[in-house]
Amino acid sequence: MATRPIDIMILGALNEQPMSAYEMDKLMEARELRKWIRVSSPSVYRNLIKLSESGYATGKIVKESEMPEKTVYSITPQGEEHFKQLMSEVAEAPDRIDFDFAAVIANLWLMDETDGRELLKSLKDEYRARANRIDEHIDEPVRLEAAAIIDLCAQTYRLIADHIEEFEAEYYRTDIPPWRRGWVEGRIPQDILRQNGSKN
Repeated sequence: MATRPIDIMILGALNEQPMSAYEMDKLMEARELRKWIRVSSPSVYRNLIKLSESGYATGKIVKESEMPEKTVYSITPQGEEHFKQLMSEVAEAPDRIDFDFAAVIANLWLMDETDGRELLKSLKDEYRARANRIDEHIDEPVRLEAAAIIDLCAQTYRLIADHIEEFEAEYYRTDIPPWRRGWVEGRIPQDILRQNGSKN
């Protein structure tokens, strides 16, 4: 996951109250944040230290009764400004959407139809299964913020599955001209062909 969203979650937690990395990790776990935001335990510890080194948080070693020492972090004024800045930056620059399976689609023309359809079926089945798994928990009482993201994920998975199904129907139409699938002769730039030829 990108660093900025993790930093937002950490600084947001410190905006509530000072806490140790362990307490922050347990707080995110207790609130079930990881169901809808990817922020792992190692990233909490790692990014909290980086934020402290950058002056956005400050740590104080605390010893409570028989418990071992721990570092309790507090947000600094610079951290509060950085939090606001990160919130604006992420809101103003939405993520680019990339799918690893785009490489499969790009090379589908090299597969025979049976294998190609099987690959597309695997994609459709997986994305529909993900949407269905989310649907099983959608009625659980959660914060509105969580419900919005969870619902967005379910709708996105379903949209992808539907889109692949539409693509498959179009791709394997018998009346599609050959040049609309794969790369036909003449589509490789001649200078590349000359370079390849000169190496042989």
